[in-house]
Amino acid sequence: MSMVPVVVTGLGPISAIGCGREDFWQALISGQHGFGPITLCDVSFSPSRIGAEVKDFRLESFIEGGRSIGRRAPRASQFALAASALAFEDSNIDLENCDRNRFGIIVGTSVGNMGEMFACRDKWLAGGKARPSSAFQMFHHSAACLLSSYFDLRGPIQTISSGCNSGLDAIGQALRLIQTGLVDAVLVVGTDCELVPEIIAALNASNSLSTRYNDSPGEASRPFDLERDGNVVGEGAAALLLEAESHAIARGAKCYARVGGYSVSAAGRHRRYNYKNPDLDLKPCVRALRAVIKEAGWQPEEVDLVNANGSSSVLYDKLEASAYSVVFGKMFPEIRVHSIKSMLGQHGAGSSALQVVTACLALEKGFVPPTINHENPDPACGPIRIVTEKECYRPQKVIVNSIGFGGFYYSCGAFTNMN
Repeated sequence: MSMVPVVVTGLGPISAIGCGREDFWQALISGQHGFGPITLCDVSFSPSRIGAEVKDFRLESFIEGGRSIGRRAPRASQFALAASALAFEDSNIDLENCDRNRFGIIVGTSVGNMGEMFACRDKWLAGGKARPSSAFQMFHHSAACLLSSYFDLRGPIQTISSGCNSGLDAIGQALRLIQTGLVDAVLVVGTDCELVPEIIAALNASNSLSTRYNDSPGEASRPFDLERDGNVVGEGAAALLLEAESHAIARGAKCYARVGGYSVSAAGRHRRYNYKNPDLDLKPCVRALRAVIKEAGWQPEEVDLVNANGSSSVLYDKLEASAYSVVFGKMFPEIRVHSIKSMLGQHGAGSSALQVVTACLALEKGFVPPTINHENPDPACGPIRIVTEKECYRPQKVIVNSIGFGGFYYSCGAFTNMN
């Protein structure tokens, strides 16, 4: 069966370094980080006390009726709604002239509204009563339902929760819906707020978080650097509008990129989670990378930019770099690699969705954002070519790579220049 070509026509980032396409992009290319002391919750118990917060966020700044909705909706759902409004504005789409029955919604989220769940539990244990809206707001699917209601979108609706990969997986599943002709367009959102005491406690217990840089948070996220000591937690979201290429052309839309492919690979029964002595099997990561390159119809040497997972994990940065070495072979030292998590940290679905926004902007604008804090390359990562200064370079073929927590799950997307 012939597959429908799919393009990206709208971008809506909500991040610790800026909200909206231009503010986000300018902060990225200038190497601006979004890290600081965590203020959204009490982290006095935590060895890691820094994060990437979206400062001064107010939903009413993005949508009509935002103040009222914001009083009821969890923070991750508010991010999703704000990001979607930005993406629709960016796409210049007229929803009144679209078939809303063929307009889907897919939301990716890692921890969803767990903060709402814990708050409800604490209130109940203290003898209080839960709000009636809690029955809806605490579940993962509430963001997708909120988007459907607010924008009156009536096509397929889905929520994906697959850890840090969830934003990229949502894009991959939207791609499949459009490719098969079931819908004309899909609003895709990755959103998470991991600044929740219980989440931070769990990540601390697994030795996942950076603890060395509490007094210098801007230096904490150091992808592929010898001095890295773990991830930096955070929050954020990104919305993207994906359309069938014919649908986008018919309405005269500007297209950022064509979605060339998507793949996901699991580690299987040989993977056993042990934070002290993890299995660094490269095979699932290599499978995912090779599968997306094959679906896109490329040869490995044609890839000219990798938007890496690059979370500053002591273990998984090494695994990721080693997988690139296997996939790209002798071309590995030539391929540009960068990580926006050096500025934004790792915050679930929001991170991987923001990676895709960045890939689309790099394709459009002809610049590669820097990876900050990469000062002392880790020899264990091999001869990886990390972009450390803003580079004037227009990529044609970009891979976005995401690795799920614990190394069980690997997702990749391929994006091509429209010119």
